[in-house]
Amino acid sequence: MPALRIDGLRKQFGGVKALNGVDLTIGEGEILGVVGPNGSGKTTLFNVVTGLHKPTAGSVTWGGTDMTGLPAHAVSRAGIGHTFQQAMCFPGLSVLENVLIATEHHGNRRAGDYPWTTPVELLDFVGLSPLRDAVAGPLPFGSLRLLGLAMALAARPALLLLDEPGAGLNDKETAALAGLVKQLPGQGISVCVIDHDMTLMRALCPRLAVLDFGTKIADGPTAAVLADPKVLEVYLGGEL
Repeated sequence: MPALRIDGLRKQFGGVKALNGVDLTIGEGEILGVVGPNGSGKTTLFNVVTGLHKPTAGSVTWGGTDMTGLPAHAVSRAGIGHTFQQAMCFPGLSVLENVLIATEHHGNRRAGDYPWTTPVELLDFVGLSPLRDAVAGPLPFGSLRLLGLAMALAARPALLLLDEPGAGLNDKETAALAGLVKQLPGQGISVCVIDHDMTLMRALCPRLAVLDFGTKIADGPTAAVLADPKVLEVYLGGEL
């Protein structure tokens, strides 16, 4: 049984069909990539799964439990984490204080079942220990991305949805981020990632799903998907 199952998911905003009957699964221990042009429904997909938007139709099943339409806090408590396109933090607090706050709102997963038992261990994992007492707001963008990852992990997710985690990062920072994300399945955390950086997606994702105008047009091994003529036509074009 897949960890997450999405069936016939639809989301309509007025006359705009942001999602138009999307079917998708994410397996335990998998890193799945979701790609597509701007406006194809990728972020809306994440927002519906995590309870920020209610679906117009369809279902979201997590670990065999129907999660369709539940509010965001209930989805988080059930073990689905989410990072956003923007680097989100409490800018007036220290790096450590940000992670402490996130730790206080963790899900049902017991601390003994989780690889990082303290906020300090999480900061060690993402490489932010030297900045633990620094005020978060003025940090460089790459450090804020890592802080967002640490805060998401502090909630003890079993599935982590990463929305454009590589946006704004240089090549060195992107490679470091990929190295961290690759370790997550070994720690019992499945991952679904959205990004436009195809170098990052090739490095991270054995499998890709492609959305176009809210419809899934491809789903399979990354190399095969990136060679699909329809994918090349609607999204990648001359980039390859």
